[in-house]
Amino acid sequence: MIGFLLIDWAGYDLLLPDPAPYRYELIADGTIANFPDLALSVPQNLTIRKFEARLDKDGSAFAELYIADPGPEVAPILLDWQNRSSELALAIPSRTEDLDQLAEAVKLHIPEDAVMLGWWDINRQLHALTGVRIFYDANFPRPLFIPPAWDDDLNAIESLERVFWRISENGTEDFGRFLDALSSEAEAGSAMLKEIAEGRKSFIVVQLSDVYKLALTRPNLVGVGYRDFAVSGHIHDDIIQVKKWLGEQGFSHYAVESFGIAKKRVYYLKDSMTANTLLAHMLPFGEFNPLALSGLKLVANYGSYWVYEIEPENAAVD
Repeated sequence: MIGFLLIDWAGYDLLLPDPAPYRYELIADGTIANFPDLALSVPQNLTIRKFEARLDKDGSAFAELYIADPGPEVAPILLDWQNRSSELALAIPSRTEDLDQLAEAVKLHIPEDAVMLGWWDINRQLHALTGVRIFYDANFPRPLFIPPAWDDDLNAIESLERVFWRISENGTEDFGRFLDALSSEAEAGSAMLKEIAEGRKSFIVVQLSDVYKLALTRPNLVGVGYRDFAVSGHIHDDIIQVKKWLGEQGFSHYAVESFGIAKKRVYYLKDSMTANTLLAHMLPFGEFNPLALSGLKLVANYGSYWVYEIEPENAAVD
């Protein structure tokens, strides 16, 4: 009698060729009613699992994450990731309050026949939270933020991530077209987005951290860095500190994102070619003027998220 071996998340490490320096440990599962600390309006019938990322050497947790589990046929969807360590950051922390506001707006204002375009992780979050139609519904390979001490474990880390998140290579070429559009000169990139939309009523959402992720995936075209600054409690002193550092480094195009009450992250563009990319024009860098974007109409802003409508070819000119 031949049966199928079903491997759940609790046994994912059995598939790995070498041990990674950390593991994902299931802490709890249930519905949104079981997780009152998760600041998201999650559908009541959606299964949620809480994990901790723990170091193998001592079992200490360096991150906690909430994952939506729509069913066995769908790869897990990351809803929230919060770092507990200043040194270990496999993923950029989530902006749950901003995301929740964005999701509520999508439910209220995005037409049922419209499609949402964006980085695949944001696309999947919005689909899980609102049911909106999306372009990319898979976990594609993503940039990893690992400390230098883990460089020798990169293969094991990639294996762990690939199995745990059920990362797919199918569709990466289509998603690559989207990245090509964002990393192109603004007008050319806007035209590429229209080609991707193929005449469908479409909206695109971008987030400040997307510009850094784009730099990691298109390093020859996009140069972006970031630095975190502690918040002193005196806003004018904080502004002076940030501007002084940027001036010393020679960076004139930057955007600031708040990390709670204790820290601000400053993303900066390293060169003029990056400043001319479509994504840089869609986010508040330099002399931000979204109304001047050809083929894109700014419709909303929620914290670090910016939403544009991709205008059809026959859109009227005001």
